Amino acid sequence: MQDYRAVWHWSQEYLNTVRPAVQRALKPWWVLARNIPDPVLREQALSSLTSKQFHCEGGAVLAAPSRDPESRVFAFLIPYQILCDYLDTVTDRGPSTDPADLRQLHQALLDALDPERPATDIYRLHPQVDDGGYTLALIHACHLALERIPSYVAVEEDVHRLALYYIDLQVLKHGPVNDRVHQLDLWYQALDGPRFGLSWWEFGAAAGSTLGLFALLVLALETKPLAAVRDRVLALYFPWMGALHILLDYYIDQTEDQIGGDLNFVSYYPSRKAIADRLGHIYRTTLEYTHALADGPFHRYVAQGLLGFYLADPKVGRHLGGVPIQLLRRGGITSVGVYLAARHGRSP
Repeated sequence: MQDYRAVWHWSQEYLNTVRPAVQRALKPWWVLARNIPDPVLREQALSSLTSKQFHCEGGAVLAAPSRDPESRVFAFLIPYQILCDYLDTVTDRGPSTDPADLRQLHQALLDALDPERPATDIYRLHPQVDDGGYTLALIHACHLALERIPSYVAVEEDVHRLALYYIDLQVLKHGPVNDRVHQLDLWYQALDGPRFGLSWWEFGAAAGSTLGLFALLVLALETKPLAAVRDRVLALYFPWMGALHILLDYYIDQTEDQIGGDLNFVSYYPSRKAIADRLGHIYRTTLEYTHALADGPFHRYVAQGLLGFYLADPKVGRHLGGVPIQLLRRGGITSVGVYLAARHGRSP
């Protein structure tokens, strides 16, 4: 039985504290982005902050004050998510599909996770090179935050692995158009993705989520996190919560990606029924994995919140019937409540 008093508390905390804190935390990065010397990189940085702000807002639910009272993970989450979204925009809208260039760009995500790692010249193979120190500032902010997380070493290996999966996905999905699906399938097979009962695109979606990385860092706020709990958090977020998260993201971006010629994982489902059935299965499996954790109710709230948060996006628009309404029904009153709150908080 869900404790709706706890759900109410988490929802109010998010609306009244977390979301305003994210908006405040983004302001200095807007200033830096506006001062990027290269006009192409400047436009891409500003576009990323404009169109993907909700990624920071959504991810920050994991670092609310009730779970991260000193804002240690929050201080990492904001610059790291900005960096992910900026690099995604650079690769989505940039001129290069060269895998070597794309991988070089994304080395910044590994640099951000290791305060001892020498800075990488991420633009060495890229046509544009002068971001005015924007990425270095984001990486430095991540380092400062990680130094305040007491048990980072306990989750560092798994955090790096999730980051490597994310980088692999970005490189492969932005690679040469005629070869990218083949390469993604080979990668999925090499990592034994079929063991989860997921398709290659569902596994790829899981790799594209940063939620698991942030959830592990919240666990690392404990003085001595148990290895068994760490493993359960990882098993929940990769692949299940991650797949749910990114498939919903792709679901709302279908029209936009079709116009831009971008790969969209949801397009590989054969029908709307298949979309509803598979996302429903992934959602149910996610809920099952939450029961292995003492704070399972919070993680169930995150899963239910993902349904409401993404399906409230204005891009869903008149297509509310069908798949979205089926998924909202699966999420129950919590998903519907988040949906209504998110619709109220967004511009139409």
